[in-house]
Amino acid sequence: MKAKIEVTYLPNVEDPEALSIERNLSMLGYNGIKGLSIKKIYEFTLDDDSYNVLDEIAGRILTNPVIQSYKIIRD
Repeated sequence: MKAKIEVTYLPNVEDPEALSIERNLSMLGYNGIKGLSIKKIYEFTLDDDSYNVLDEIAGRILTNPVIQSYKIIRD
C-alpha cells in the first residue's frame, strides 16, 4: 500500500522559504505574486498493517506541531 504525508505551515505562521522565493521573484521582475506556500510531501510504501504508524511518525518526527500541520493521504 502507498501513502503520503503532506506537511504545511499553520495559518498565520510565516513560511521562510516561500517568503524568500517571493522576494527573489519580485527582484527578477515577476511582480504581483503573493501568498506563495510550500508543502512537503513524504511518500511511503507500506505493509497493510503499518498504516496506523503514520500518524505517530508525522506527529513525532516529520512536523513541529507548534508551527506545522499534516495530512495523511492514502493512495
